[in-house]
Amino acid sequence: MFEVDRHPMARGDEEVPAGRPTRLPAPLLLRGCARGALLSRAPHRAAAVVKQLRAARTRAAVIRAAAVEMDRGGYAGTSLVRICTAAGISLGALTFHFPAKNALADELQARGSAMTRAAVTQVLALPASPLRLARAVLLAVARLLEEQAEVRAAARLTRERPREAADWTAAWLPELRRLIQQARNEGQLSHSVDPESVTVLAASLVTGVDAQLRLRAHAGPDPGAEAPTDAIGRLAELWDIVLYGASATGPPRPERSEHD
Repeated sequence: MFEVDRHPMARGDEEVPAGRPTRLPAPLLLRGCARGALLSRAPHRAAAVVKQLRAARTRAAVIRAAAVEMDRGGYAGTSLVRICTAAGISLGALTFHFPAKNALADELQARGSAMTRAAVTQVLALPASPLRLARAVLLAVARLLEEQAEVRAAARLTRERPREAADWTAAWLPELRRLIQQARNEGQLSHSVDPESVTVLAASLVTGVDAQLRLRAHAGPDPGAEAPTDAIGRLAELWDIVLYGASATGPPRPERSEHD
């Protein structure tokens, strides 16, 4: 047992009689108590961190599985049980993060839109003419559709659930429309060409590539099918044909960078 020595000066020179309880200075005793309390809480904090990491991994697994399944089957064709099976988790674990299927679809549309918006922002920072930037935006969107199931799922869910969540096309189509209009204003497009018609045509090209890439991703290998990179190259070729017919200055010279 310890007695608290409340005297402000330490008693290092005082002899302690035999059998007398050892007195500790009050500040030292308090520091010892605080340290003991921290040590007693450490296991609980470690357990909380482990629990948070496990929850984050589970959430990420749910999102990945849902992206693949909703990209494949759409909103109506995908069940929560199917997503659980693909993710290797229980239904209770899924509903802990997403209580209903529409909440999971909302998350996918938001994530796919954010990824696309970030890619478009990077393209817009390039030093290029409006028409070349419009081409680069199209190719950046096509590459995301090829590489990211979340983006393909967002594109499909936007068509199947209009006005219910984040509109994936809002992440890139307004910028494309602005670039095409800017090209018209700067004399890069013929005055006989309607910028909105060019924008609609560009959006249709993206829709076609989206469908082709989705079929390629889920239909299995087909020796006669066009490879994803060929699909993106075809998009670039078709866009160049559009510009060749609409440009007031003729077709652009070949560029070294595939992003232009």
